[in-house]
Amino acid sequence: MANNQLENTKTFRRSITASDGTGIIEILNCADSFSEYDALSNSYYLGKSFYLEAFSGAIYLPSYQEAPYPDIFPEMSAAEKIAAMLAIEEAYPFVGLRFHARKGTGVWSTLATARLQNKGRETTIPFTIPYLTINQLKLLSPDDRLGISIINYGHGVLGAGDYINLEGDFRYNLDLIAKPQVRTIGAALPYGIDIDTAAPIRFRTANANRAILYATNTGNTPVWLAGNSSVAVGTGIYLAPNGGGNLTEQTLTGELWAIADGGPSRICGLEASYA
Repeated sequence: MANNQLENTKTFRRSITASDGTGIIEILNCADSFSEYDALSNSYYLGKSFYLEAFSGAIYLPSYQEAPYPDIFPEMSAAEKIAAMLAIEEAYPFVGLRFHARKGTGVWSTLATARLQNKGRETTIPFTIPYLTINQLKLLSPDDRLGISIINYGHGVLGAGDYINLEGDFRYNLDLIAKPQVRTIGAALPYGIDIDTAAPIRFRTANANRAILYATNTGNTPVWLAGNSSVAVGTGIYLAPNGGGNLTEQTLTGELWAIADGGPSRICGLEASYA
């Protein structure tokens, strides 16, 4: 079970014209969406999910001979309707829009090809169904890339004034599963600080990476400890003299101050930090 989940939605757009030629053009790289969360992999196992929810194109091909819409009647069977559409497709020029996919830097694979004709005006065509999937949305892997290319079926490619404006909507999720944190502790370094009665003395500076601190009152008089210079006799942590007072601390990372009670004393100990 994931400890946390991040979800985001985005869009992508690309306009294809004659200047783009017939090479494969990458239009979507799933890895780009997850890249901003790479730093989380230090502390979490990342479960990545990617959903292409919509993908369409606004088609305008004025350089091609205009193709009429087929005559479709209610009494026609499904086969007759398909035959009427194919008859128009074969009788008038068309250009192909091919969809490709690959994993990371692998080889592009062909998914499907749409045949496009000039319908006398800009026409919007959905591509997710049936060219990319038969389901309501297209599932993609975190390393998937999608591309398109223009195919010449003998009638030419995109000409002057032609364009295909592509637009897609996608959503992605990140499941965050916390990793066990194993931290290495470095060497324990010794210290010894003389403590006076006149004014508080800072015997440890702040250490955000502190793993553990040991402090012993090795002097002949009591010592009082606190986390700032306001420490005074009778307040804070009491360390008895002659090794009778000890501090073992694994959570305090701030500075530590001390003042002696009745005469000079000395604090000795060890401090270790996370490596």
